[in-house]
Amino acid sequence: MPGGPTRRMALVSAVTVAGLLTGCGAPAEETASPAAAPATSPTSPAPSSPAPSSPVASSPSATPSPTASSLPKARNGTKLRACRDAKCEVLVSDGRTITLDARWGLAPVQVSVENDSVTFRMVTASGMQATLSEQTPDQGGPSTINDVDFEVLAVKGKKAVIKITH
Repeated sequence: MPGGPTRRMALVSAVTVAGLLTGCGAPAEETASPAAAPATSPTSPAPSSPAPSSPVASSPSATPSPTASSLPKARNGTKLRACRDAKCEVLVSDGRTITLDARWGLAPVQVSVENDSVTFRMVTASGMQATLSEQTPDQGGPSTINDVDFEVLAVKGKKAVIKITH
């Protein structure tokens, strides 16, 4: 049959390209071509209704994220002095300073909040300047210096909820 293998190759190519693009994290409705639309994977359920168009696909997150209007409540509120023992969860604003007890060997920690991240700047007891740059809630865990962990739980604008532990 003339043209048969060519049509089959085009369909296989379209399905392969759609599969590769879908595997890269793009929503299926943006990557599937009309020719590839009927091809579905036997392991994935067929959609029951068309999904609304959205520029960002939502997915569950391991870290609780703030709503569009607020940050999650910090256990110690805005009381930065709760961090002296290196055990706190506080709401901080850009430009604030957190003072830890001298036993942790860190001078007051300067906090910068901007661009959906938090930067911690400090000096160790030996005089070394340390910067934990652009920490984010989704980075996979805290950053540590002098056995003190600094973790960003949520960021919105110039405010963030952070957790300090040892």
